[in-house]
Amino acid sequence: MYEGFGFGDLPSGGKGFQLFIPDNTVDAAQYARGGPSKVTGVKVVGDFQTKINPAGANWDEATGLVMNLSAHPNGFLFSVALPAGFPDGYYQYKYVVSFHNGSVRWIGDPCAKHGGDLDDNAAFVLGGNPVTVTPLDPAKRTPVREVIAYELMIDDFTKEFRNGRAAVDAVVDKLDEIKAMGFNAIEFMPWTAWPDSDNFSWGYDPISYFAVENDYTSDPAGPLDKLARLGRLISECHARGLMVILDVVLQHASPGIGTRGFAYNWLWQDAVDCPFVGTFVNAETFGSLPLDYHNKCTLQFIVDACVYWIERFKVDGFRFDQVSGFNNPDFPAQGAPAIVGALKSYLATNGPAEFPLILEDTFDFNVMKDTNHIGASNGWFDMFRSRPFDALAFNNRLGTDYVRVLNCARDFNFPIGPTIYIENHDHATLPLRAGGRGQWFRTQPYAIALATCSGNLLVRNGQEFGQVEFMVEPGQPEPPNRVQSRPLRWNESSDTIGTALKGVYAQLLHMRTAHPGLCSPNFYPNDYDQQWSHFSPEGYGIDVDKQVVIYHRWGDGADGTLERFIVVLNFSGATQFVDIPFPTNGIWTDLINGNTQVQVNGFRMFNFGVNSNWGCVFFQKA
Repeated sequence: MYEGFGFGDLPSGGKGFQLFIPDNTVDAAQYARGGPSKVTGVKVVGDFQTKINPAGANWDEATGLVMNLSAHPNGFLFSVALPAGFPDGYYQYKYVVSFHNGSVRWIGDPCAKHGGDLDDNAAFVLGGNPVTVTPLDPAKRTPVREVIAYELMIDDFTKEFRNGRAAVDAVVDKLDEIKAMGFNAIEFMPWTAWPDSDNFSWGYDPISYFAVENDYTSDPAGPLDKLARLGRLISECHARGLMVILDVVLQHASPGIGTRGFAYNWLWQDAVDCPFVGTFVNAETFGSLPLDYHNKCTLQFIVDACVYWIERFKVDGFRFDQVSGFNNPDFPAQGAPAIVGALKSYLATNGPAEFPLILEDTFDFNVMKDTNHIGASNGWFDMFRSRPFDALAFNNRLGTDYVRVLNCARDFNFPIGPTIYIENHDHATLPLRAGGRGQWFRTQPYAIALATCSGNLLVRNGQEFGQVEFMVEPGQPEPPNRVQSRPLRWNESSDTIGTALKGVYAQLLHMRTAHPGLCSPNFYPNDYDQQWSHFSPEGYGIDVDKQVVIYHRWGDGADGTLERFIVVLNFSGATQFVDIPFPTNGIWTDLINGNTQVQVNGFRMFNFGVNSNWGCVFFQKA
């Protein structure tokens, strides 16, 4: 429903504006908490007004387009058409809203499809190239459990090489390189519009859920092609078999400055009565406005926004930011579970079948319970990152609890599973914790663990060549510049360290793609006794003195035949000699050491040397 509002085709024909306001006196189901908006009239003003009246002025309230009020089954609707023959162009606008008490506000459009370039204006485009998106070929669609995603921040990723082009155009330059590394998906950090008062944003302070951020799509050489550029980027991803996963922020919206920001907040005379904004969960909102999922209108608005990105731009999955902020155990059928349930119902009818719905929750084991309850496909399993993060800063000393972390699929209700990573946008990088980029080799066994454990994988942009970045950790006092530009240093991708580390990641990611058995939830030892600090009686687990971990993975290969793996990881700075248990005898192939073959007899290899800060992945096909 909401995707049809804003600027666009009118039901009566022609182009124009539609502003919808829910009202529970018309439809009692719209909201339980909230009150009437008390809007008495709306005009549209903008930089287009002289196109209608050359003798007038732009941004002139007195001569703004007067919107007509009409009934709607769920509230009421204001609408007005542009005159026939209106010239092509890129135009910005605002609504001038009058209230019962005589007050007047200038606000944006909550359903705008374009963000403006100043003052949180809405915008519209007439003319230009059509928005066309080629969907991903179903034959190239990756099963959710096999997704290997590249987390990409559009601004930082392109800053060094875009040279005045729109950022989304510049991303295309690197798609072949991303694909060649072994990725089958890109997870884009939020591209929805944020406040124009931000000099820089990660995108986690949205003001408009249907609009792409203007900074990403602007190119003076083609001002009418903003959405067409985003469509081209997605089509180029699809042409390479790369799924497009969009990071979406559904817990809060930015207030902006004054009456800017999230427009629905200001469409009520008394903002406290706005049913879209209110506390659903007592959670951090980082200075933003919490969305109130007690109310049906909020749920419908958000689901409609998600469906819009699926239908119009053919995105292939979502990552939901900070789900703990809209998952209320006192209301188990509302908030996050309702959003995911509605999207799964939509996808069951409209497809596609393999569509990642990935959530970020708390940084602990609660993620299993919450992901299972919400019904998402995956949950961010942050302990896979935090254990290496802590160990690298303390002389690479892992404890026995690391075996449980590696058994990351445990307690997820399969096919629900974890999303695993050793870096993401929210934390300092692993090489920094290891002692600097020159110590990059200390991160290698963690990368092998990433490639050989269950769940879908995430690699942060720049991680593949060892970019070092400091960031204050959550819970610590944050400087005002925490969210700042950290451009990728592309010269590092081809220096000695970058070339070596990229080679490691390419080898590991291609290995994982070739062996989908690694994506299964199967892990042994499943019930490791954390009192065992020198391997279990069967020879699995961890030797904390040698800092060596051994585990067994197995699952179906691409042809349905069972694949078995024995993974040995050496986190120490010296070659370690260990006895390695095997579930079967015969020939096993080490997939990361030149496909060297070893003969196993008696279900064990004795006194086998494992290189420092490296490992072995022994493979046998049943």
